[in-house]
Amino acid sequence: MTETTSAEDIAAFLARHGLNCAPEQRLLDITSELGEVSKEVLKASNYGRSRPDITADLKEEIGDLLFAVHALAIECGLDPEKSLLAALRKYQARADLKGDIGSGR
Repeated sequence: MTETTSAEDIAAFLARHGLNCAPEQRLLDITSELGEVSKEVLKASNYGRSRPDITADLKEEIGDLLFAVHALAIECGLDPEKSLLAALRKYQARADLKGDIGSGR
């Protein structure tokens, strides 16, 4: 692995290790990983009483969640980085127009 990882690198990793699955299955993985991140944030923040300490476990779980989200994008035929950049542009446009990034729904 290099210091930066492209969508192609992640796709190759998924294929090489037999980790490809349907998007609906990947969503279960994302939900599980988000639960792990939530658990670590709660533990690291004394259950919301303080700002969370950035622990090794929290870093690991956030990495797992990011991997699962990137894998979902790839399995849907999307480039995760391009999707993220499009979202940032959308939020910036909202901020420029309305002064905040909320959708107003």
